[in-house]
Amino acid sequence: MDVPGLGEAGRSVTERVEATLQTASLDGRSAARLAPDRFALLRGDVAQDLSEAVKAAAAAAAEGCELEPRVARVSLSPGAAPVNALRALRFTIESCLKDGGAFDPEQTFGAHLNQTLRDADRFSEMVRTREFELHWQPIVDLSTRAVHHFEALARFGAVGGPAPIIRMAEELGLVEAFDLAVAEKALGRLRRPGGGTLEVAVNASAASLAGDAYVNGLLRMTQADPSLRRRLMVEVTETAALADLEAANTRLSWLRAAGVRVCIDDFGAGAASFDWLGRLKVDMVKIDGGFVKRLETDSRASTLIAHLAALCASLKVDVVAEMIETEETAVMLQDLGVRFGQGWLFGRAEAEPTLRLREPRLKRVGAVEAWG
Repeated sequence: MDVPGLGEAGRSVTERVEATLQTASLDGRSAARLAPDRFALLRGDVAQDLSEAVKAAAAAAAEGCELEPRVARVSLSPGAAPVNALRALRFTIESCLKDGGAFDPEQTFGAHLNQTLRDADRFSEMVRTREFELHWQPIVDLSTRAVHHFEALARFGAVGGPAPIIRMAEELGLVEAFDLAVAEKALGRLRRPGGGTLEVAVNASAASLAGDAYVNGLLRMTQADPSLRRRLMVEVTETAALADLEAANTRLSWLRAAGVRVCIDDFGAGAASFDWLGRLKVDMVKIDGGFVKRLETDSRASTLIAHLAALCASLKVDVVAEMIETEETAVMLQDLGVRFGQGWLFGRAEAEPTLRLREPRLKRVGAVEAWG
């Protein structure tokens, strides 16, 4: 809906119009303002004349205020599940907001929305058929340069980079199934011949900790061979919010009691990082690569990392730094109290995990440290 002149009509008019559209949306909260005079909302019943409702709301908020809204309707793809359609609308709105809302509501927005639904269907099918790969990046002990464990990183081939795809999966409620599929593939690699010394970390979105299914699924996968749990770590990413930290901590405690290690991923990238560290019992914290890349040029990054390493040491939590690309950075991190490192200096993510690093400075070539 375009509402020309709304941006100049005053705050009371704007608030009344926003409330009217929100009430008219499918669940009372599926409307958003894309620009000063543009809105999008998902509706299940189009019988109500929204234009007249908005006119009435504006006139009630300010005497003499006359607006002429213009409505453009977009039909969702046939067969789209209502909950997915609702999430897809919100995801599309957020994407459009990032672009400044500069789009034609009847064509571009509709095309974008239906494309989101098609992408969601394709992603779900890819998860169901396991048509993605895992690549393995080493995490090393900075003092010995021995491989400690590997992080399993999803690769989607020609579909695109992992970050935007996983963000879509989180927003559309698809990420839990994906996280379990990643864990299943990683455990399959541990069971293969020659995998007896490997220890791996898999990523899990915070959204997957909103219920019991992810943790229960992971424990079921390892029930037949509980020894695998001691070779597994779950890196919880802060890309999605954790609404109930206490419940999430309880679920993580089930994993830890079973022998699975837990890590907070990308620490410092989100606003909730310290809250997580204070309220979640974990074994490791991974410092966001943004701090690491600034280490050689920004003294504040050095100070922050030093204090974080000291705090984690007092909590008996190990620290790993990612995105290490130079020997100078690796040495600085070790001096600051960081125990583990990950980055191109030690190796990129490869199709097969290799215990022998490219660098010749290994004190114990091919050694793998235990979790402890």
